[in-house]
Amino acid sequence: MKIEDINNRYFLDLFFLSILLLSLPIAGVTAVQNISFVLFIIICFVVLKGIPYKKVLSFQTYLIIISGLIVTSLISIYFSIEPKETISEIRGELVKPFILSLIVFLFIYIFDDSKIKKIFFILFVALFFHTILNIYIWIDNGLWPFRAGGLLDSGGGERFGIWTTYSLAMAIALFFTKYKKIAILFFLLSLVSIIGNNTRATFIGMIMILFFFFSFFYKNKIFKYSIITLITLSITSFIIYSKNLETRYNAFNVVSAIKHMDSYSPREYDKLVTEHGLEHSTTARLAMWKSVLLYRGEDLFTPQGYGRFLYGKSISKIYEDKKENIPYMLFAQTHNDYMTIFFSLGLIGLLFFLALFAYLLKILYYIFIYSSDYKAFAVFAFLGTIGYMSSMMFGSFFGDSEKIYFYILYGITLALYLKTKEQNLETN
Repeated sequence: MKIEDINNRYFLDLFFLSILLLSLPIAGVTAVQNISFVLFIIICFVVLKGIPYKKVLSFQTYLIIISGLIVTSLISIYFSIEPKETISEIRGELVKPFILSLIVFLFIYIFDDSKIKKIFFILFVALFFHTILNIYIWIDNGLWPFRAGGLLDSGGGERFGIWTTYSLAMAIALFFTKYKKIAILFFLLSLVSIIGNNTRATFIGMIMILFFFFSFFYKNKIFKYSIITLITLSITSFIIYSKNLETRYNAFNVVSAIKHMDSYSPREYDKLVTEHGLEHSTTARLAMWKSVLLYRGEDLFTPQGYGRFLYGKSISKIYEDKKENIPYMLFAQTHNDYMTIFFSLGLIGLLFFLALFAYLLKILYYIFIYSSDYKAFAVFAFLGTIGYMSSMMFGSFFGDSEKIYFYILYGITLALYLKTKEQNLETN
């Protein structure tokens, strides 16, 4: 029996894709992820005929953005404090994911709509499974204040928080299908999972998802602006009330301390803890971010070596004769992907990085407007990306399994965008 026949009978390509998507939010299973993805690629190459490689050239904007990031990163090797690590990071964090997105694009573009619907179902099942599991882990550990992180990082929860916001985005997307009862159930479960995750970045991601949903996808203008106003008032009320909460959620203290942040050097930011009541994790981040801004205020463009974990060594070397600009608590990473890119690649690199997300959101919204078949996926990927971008403001998350998931969705989006454009040309 030929491989094509076996695949048609047992759906091996979808099976290995399912294994990959199910395993991404699980720690310590990198080998499973790699093997399942390689087998998915092999089966697709063997089974699929007439792969349209030239279609890749249809996305000149995407190619320019990625090329800009890669070229800027290659230049940064010369300035890197650890060139070998920079080369490794470029290969693993830029080149490989880029190739992954193009491979996914080529296969999804060939797939018919029935198989694309199956892939959307797989995305849903994977997120639903991990949502239920995360809630169970949260309950099993005594509920609040335990920070449930599924099978990825329970006890910390920052990374898994990204997956909870993707789940919320999927729940909202299901309202654009005929499965509205499932959407309601999944929406409620996602909210419980987010509460169980108990991380500030996740809560902010949730708020941003709801804000962008009502801003871009909700039609009733009166209700839309009423909800947006309610969200704004709720945030303001929470900030005022939070002065009565524990330090970790005391947003009032953070807002109140803004006026003092320019009074201290990064080395002196511990005074924001001792004299103004901020907690160490927030203050440490602010100190590192200020050191980045101080450096980039002196030099906007010279790269410092691409890599998520080179900041600590690099900033120490840069300010070895000006130690007041070295944060009082120093980590290998800035705990903010935008600051990391700004520090390592300069303003040009940061602009390319932001363009990567802006272009994705732009074509997703195009799909939402002009395609009835792919509308739900567009909502899911758009809002999921918003949640991801929000989390990236508070940690170094543009790596590992979250980055792989992002680029898989990017590849699917490119394919559906091209399909939508071609369908519109045919109808016109």
